[in-house]
Amino acid sequence: MRAVQFAEYGGPEVLRIVEVPVPEPGPGQVRVAVRAAGVNPVDWKIRAGLFAGGKPLAGPRTPGQELAGVVDAIGPGAAFSVGDEVFGWALGGAYAEYALASVVARKPGALSWRDAASLPVAGEAALRGLRQLGVRPGEVLLIHGASGAVGSLATQLAVARGRASSGRRDRRSTWNPLGRRRCATVRGSSSGSAR
Repeated sequence: MRAVQFAEYGGPEVLRIVEVPVPEPGPGQVRVAVRAAGVNPVDWKIRAGLFAGGKPLAGPRTPGQELAGVVDAIGPGAAFSVGDEVFGWALGGAYAEYALASVVARKPGALSWRDAASLPVAGEAALRGLRQLGVRPGEVLLIHGASGAVGSLATQLAVARGRASSGRRDRRSTWNPLGRRRCATVRGSSSGSAR
């Protein structure tokens, strides 16, 4: 199968399309025929060696933590079936024709492959933030960056759970359909005026 890999730390120029063996799922894992892979800031940071602590790369690595696709093989004890459409977290990289995963969910039919592949990282961050804040129904939650990936998901999750949501946004196009009751638009620097 084809996969995108890097064998040394660096910029995008270190990425190569290579032929690698198709992975086999282990216990509790599924193999996914990847239809879309998420691209996140952490991917370039890993590729650049920012988390390596000065240690050299141990071997070629496939980037990509998020995936969406169709289950084409299952390991023992996996809770999915061949043919299931799923999205979730890749094990060993999603920038490939096939990837392994153990944390996946069924993809709703109305959700595009691209949108499904963009949910795991931002969705987990939004859920974690809401849980840590412990906002209760009826309380108002101010979300800074409410038009970004994490902010827009946090807004929708808060509204769905009965929390009133206000947002601070830098973009106009997406805030209203998400259920926010109030929104401040900030222009210019971070200390700009709100209106």
